[in-house]
Amino acid sequence: MSALESGAPDDESALEIVHARFPEVFCYRVPPLKTSTGHRAEDWGLGNPQLTGRADLVAKGSTLEVRVFKDEGGAPAATCPVRCGPGSPPVDAVVDAVVDSSRYFVLRVENAQGRHAYLGIGFRERDAAYDFKAAICDFRRSQDRAATAAARVEINAADGLHGLFATCPTDDPRRG
Repeated sequence: MSALESGAPDDESALEIVHARFPEVFCYRVPPLKTSTGHRAEDWGLGNPQLTGRADLVAKGSTLEVRVFKDEGGAPAATCPVRCGPGSPPVDAVVDAVVDSSRYFVLRVENAQGRHAYLGIGFRERDAAYDFKAAICDFRRSQDRAATAAARVEINAADGLHGLFATCPTDDPRRG
């Protein structure tokens, strides 16, 4: 049975959707945290980025990947998977805003073996940084809505309800 027939795509056949593209990002080596207050971009040497490239936010199933590229057309230099669903780490554990600027973030990047490191990224303009953060939040909210809808379908199927209005809220406390 194929992934389309079963209704649950596996990781290899999942459709990739580009949510946002950022033509210019600056990448930095992130030093270890000195205090529990969070990362500070001023500690990164902002005048000398390790890499200037581009970034894409690509959804694949219930994961949004932040892919950082060195140049146009090559393989990603770094990938930060933002997973949604039960058992997934909170978004701010994988993409964290720094405490001293609205234009810089810390990404928890992973390689194919599952090892991780932290990479600082920054944007020249605040608008691009806002769009980056908003695209990640929108994806997380869409995954939360999909999970809620799936739970309602399960409740309705258990109650024997089918059809267009089966998911409308009622006085039943199980349907919230």
